[in-house]
Amino acid sequence: MKKKTFEQASLGELWFLSYPLIVTMAAQVVMQFVDRMFLAWYSHDALAACVPAGVLAMTFGAVFMGLASYTSVFISQYYAQKKYASVSISLWQGILLAVISSLILASMTPLGGWVIRLFDHSPTVTALELKYFFILNLFGGFAVINNALASFFSGRGKTKVPMWVTLCGNLVNIGLDYVMIFGKLGFPEMGIIGAAWATVLGSVSMTFIFGGLIFAGRVRKTFKISKLAGFYKPVFSRLLRFGLPNGFGFLMDIMSFTLFTFMVGNIDVISLQASNVVMSMQPVVFTVILGLGIGIQILVSKYQGLSRSDLAVKVVKNACKLGYAYAGAVGLLFFFAAVPLVALFVPPNSPDAAAIAAKTYPLMKLVSAFVLFDATYLIFGEAIRGAGDTKFFMKVMLFCAWGLMIPGAWFIIYKLHGSVFMVWSWLTFYAALTAVIMLWRFAKGEWKKIKVTN
Repeated sequence: MKKKTFEQASLGELWFLSYPLIVTMAAQVVMQFVDRMFLAWYSHDALAACVPAGVLAMTFGAVFMGLASYTSVFISQYYAQKKYASVSISLWQGILLAVISSLILASMTPLGGWVIRLFDHSPTVTALELKYFFILNLFGGFAVINNALASFFSGRGKTKVPMWVTLCGNLVNIGLDYVMIFGKLGFPEMGIIGAAWATVLGSVSMTFIFGGLIFAGRVRKTFKISKLAGFYKPVFSRLLRFGLPNGFGFLMDIMSFTLFTFMVGNIDVISLQASNVVMSMQPVVFTVILGLGIGIQILVSKYQGLSRSDLAVKVVKNACKLGYAYAGAVGLLFFFAAVPLVALFVPPNSPDAAAIAAKTYPLMKLVSAFVLFDATYLIFGEAIRGAGDTKFFMKVMLFCAWGLMIPGAWFIIYKLHGSVFMVWSWLTFYAALTAVIMLWRFAKGEWKKIKVTN
């Protein structure tokens, strides 16, 4: 097939690179939904346990995922410069960091058990949380390694490869979910343990597929994959230097949002349910904009590697056209169609339906603005991260999330005894502030002076 070609930094190039990433993000959301649906069919305790334990496992792996995924920035720049040996060297440094990260992550499993016991959930739920978390965290390194392996393709603009590999892994996960949770096709009935093993084996299948594609004859020979295997200190050090702040900033973002959701639960049950309805709609926006954001990061790093900051700016301008068109449309939908959207999650005949809906409708108005701020944060934040401005990103998340958003939410909930609308207003202000800061940093242009690769 003839390879598609686009004008440099054009809207077409950005979309062609980003849409497989969007599909990948959406597929992961669908997989998570099916996973939880099967557990809900199995038992309510299993569903109650899988959410906090799964979030904790994701939080523990956040730094390492952010670190491993930054391999794509190095590969993007070296590939644009036609330094194919450096592409392979970068891949191996990403793999080495991912393997080391996997060992560190596994060693943190007892700490996760301690955190779960702190929540003091019912003994039945706690026991299930511990089983689910231990398996996910002990073998969570496969997902980290997959991030590094996927970077070999996404960094070179071949984002369809990670998309298809992820879809295959998700199908393995969903299929094993069914047979291992409920005990089908000769498998014993394993419940939440089966769900955990299905997730792990789905990741393992992706590792094998990526490995097969990378070490296939033509790719291995073109990039001298086997010959260039090993530790290369200059690239390893630079990947650690830029990737670690990227991962740490990602961790701060996830942890703060997770803690926010737990704190909202201390207002009252109706408020928590209203907040959860709104949170359940967030993936509709977040997955699309995040997929676009990763595409922005790859293209900005590519043109920075070619010393073409002007083209990097053009990429971001085109990203604004796509991102704001989508976020704006969804924002209008949330604002004007709140009633039918909320009805999808709160059937009129369900208990406390009127009370939940009354609290949810005003939140939908806030979220219509929140999605625009979130889109701005992701577009410009991913752009400066792609250029190597990861330390600034980390500092912003430390200050805004942990110096502002979390203390403010705590004060509103525990001292002022404020409403869910008040605390979500504070979260929307936080989103607006981070959006403005990322936009300001991009416009200032400090990122243009950063050299990620030599």
